[in-house]
Amino acid sequence: MLPTKRCVMFFLAILAAASILAAETDEDKDSTATEAAAPPPDPINISTRHKLRSGGTEMAYTATAEEIYLKDADDKYTASFFTLSYAKDGTERPEDRPLTFVFNGGPGSASIWLHMGLVGPKIIDMPSDATDPGGPPYQLRDNPWTLLRATDLVFIDPVGTGFSKALGEKKNEDFWGFDEDADSVAEFIRTFVTVHNRWNSPKFILGESYGGIRSAMLVPRLQQKLNIGINGLILISPALNMGTLPFVVEGNDLAYATHLPAYAASAYYHHKLPDDWPDLHTLLAEVETYASSTYLTALFHGDTLATAEKHMVAKQLHRYTGLDTAYILRSNLRIYAVRFIKELMREEGKSVGLLDGRYVQDELDDVAEFPDGDPFNAKTGPIYVSSFQSYLRNDLGVELTRRYIPSNDQANASWKRPSGGTGAFAGYVDITADMAQGTKDNEDLRVFSAAGYHDLTTSYFATSYMLHHSGIDAARLEIKNYEGGHMMYLYQPSLEKLSDDIVAFIRRE
Repeated sequence: MLPTKRCVMFFLAILAAASILAAETDEDKDSTATEAAAPPPDPINISTRHKLRSGGTEMAYTATAEEIYLKDADDKYTASFFTLSYAKDGTERPEDRPLTFVFNGGPGSASIWLHMGLVGPKIIDMPSDATDPGGPPYQLRDNPWTLLRATDLVFIDPVGTGFSKALGEKKNEDFWGFDEDADSVAEFIRTFVTVHNRWNSPKFILGESYGGIRSAMLVPRLQQKLNIGINGLILISPALNMGTLPFVVEGNDLAYATHLPAYAASAYYHHKLPDDWPDLHTLLAEVETYASSTYLTALFHGDTLATAEKHMVAKQLHRYTGLDTAYILRSNLRIYAVRFIKELMREEGKSVGLLDGRYVQDELDDVAEFPDGDPFNAKTGPIYVSSFQSYLRNDLGVELTRRYIPSNDQANASWKRPSGGTGAFAGYVDITADMAQGTKDNEDLRVFSAAGYHDLTTSYFATSYMLHHSGIDAARLEIKNYEGGHMMYLYQPSLEKLSDDIVAFIRRE
């Protein structure tokens, strides 16, 4: 359940949108119809040349900022995807070089987070210790760990994010849904490889967060419908099964068990545990065993759990989370993530990040049930967007004045369920079967997954659980965990290790 303040703000936003729509005049409608009938202007296409030192050698590459227009079966324009791509110069046969399509999640998020944090040739100069980067000016630096050293790169901003938008008679919201989004991104990929003559390149899909769901849904669309073979999926902090996310938890004990290790990691980071542990990995090994056995069994018993056993479990949860035993008992042994981030450091008047439990900030209301916001978002959003806008103009020569949308809350709030997802027994969204079937259809398709120990949203233990229940052959599945949160690459040692692991995966090392 959302805090009351957020519910009110959301309701007011809906009312404001309704008022705007109601105020539309006939003149506005005529103007919109004329605009829809007119062909779009020529698409943007700007290429610039750059150099980067990586691994002790200098690499030359070309950056291209362009718009890719999509059309429907009737040859009508439907969408404009704004994309940035990077290709290594001097490649004798570009079609032999791997090509990786990169996107973030949300849903409703542009790709700047992966672009400027891990994958691209430039990254933000961000503190590695989860401290506040402060105000501008911010700095970009060369990224010697860029994945460009192993693959050419294409960054995708879905419709309604970045500069991407609907065209013609379509509206942005027509693309906001599980199937609608996956269909449009698949068609973008088909169009891109056609325009750039990359049909025969080895192809990888790299998605973060909801991008995990999008990646999985792209597999049947690309391989079966469009006959585009995929060599690998690279999943960063993926959402794959809504039943393991810590948001809709009524009657769902699995989310509590799969998130317990992430709570322990964050409590350990902030020195909130009552016992001493030699290191994080020793702690997590014990918590994982407990979460998947004694704790899960206790939750299974529900209200029939004996009082003595309930107190024993509460005592153990106190050891692993640092939360007060009385609070755990009042919570019926079920620690809700959105409350945990407020409760962990309540006595200090602070909350920790839901996306990265290492981040912390002061709270205005020390007795509230939920925090005022997420310190991770507050401390990372401005530096990303400001740096990216500067990079577009000063390095790539892109001088668009229309608004760049890094995160579209409206898209997130109105996202449509998958086809067949309505009805009394629709249940949770789980698309792991799409990936598993893809590995049966294409016996060369491999899956790499990365998660951060301090991510309280798509927890690393939940990710392992999902993938180990997916049906993907273990020989073609690689699961790695790293220090840090949802964007574990903001921690410099994890950035370097993750990048090397992905490069090795692409090169089959």
